[in-house]
Amino acid sequence: MIPVENAITTPTNTHILDSCKVRSKAEMREFLESVRQQSPSEMAVCQRSMESMLREWRSHNFFYLFHVFRSRTKDVDLELKQTWYRELFCRVVSFLYFW
Repeated sequence: MIPVENAITTPTNTHILDSCKVRSKAEMREFLESVRQQSPSEMAVCQRSMESMLREWRSHNFFYLFHVFRSRTKDVDLELKQTWYRELFCRVVSFLYFW
């Protein structure tokens, strides 16, 4: 598990450094819940649904695992507002990530 300090929260984004080191959905959920507990309610991590953040994180890890854009997929930015096509893309790709 990476330390909670690896999360940088703002009202519009949650940036997680070295997110690729967390592989299981359960650990991702535990990490995000810890960050939520330590963040003010107006931060993006508190406003966005847990499942949506997990899907995006898992899609980043999927690409990292297959060495696609590794410099960009080793960290994840969980932005509060997502376009419908990005959300759809994350739904499909996260389904393919089996950890």
